[in-house]
Amino acid sequence: MLLAIDTSTRYAGVALAAEGQVVSLRSWFSTVNHTAELMPAIAESLRSRGLSLGDLSGIAVALGPGRFSALRVGVSVAKGLAMTAGKPLVGVGTLDLEAYPYLEAGLPV
Repeated sequence: MLLAIDTSTRYAGVALAAEGQVVSLRSWFSTVNHTAELMPAIAESLRSRGLSLGDLSGIAVALGPGRFSALRVGVSVAKGLAMTAGKPLVGVGTLDLEAYPYLEAGLPV
């Protein structure tokens, strides 16, 4: 199970994915509260699937572009969780994430 975190825009999100399929997704509009909203969203996502940090295979986090403070929250939380759980962490550019479906479909970008 992979935990994915995105705080690169005002629409923050947390997802759980298994075998390339999203199994849980929480997203919300956040004006200035990424710090207060992110950890509860992660905890609830894990709890709703009966998972703990130890059950994760890894953590992915969006690297932006985006606002510095919002990105800092996502990256810091992802790094802290990965270190605590001893899980691998990967950062992915937000623009790469946006282009991925088109590349997979063979469409010109």
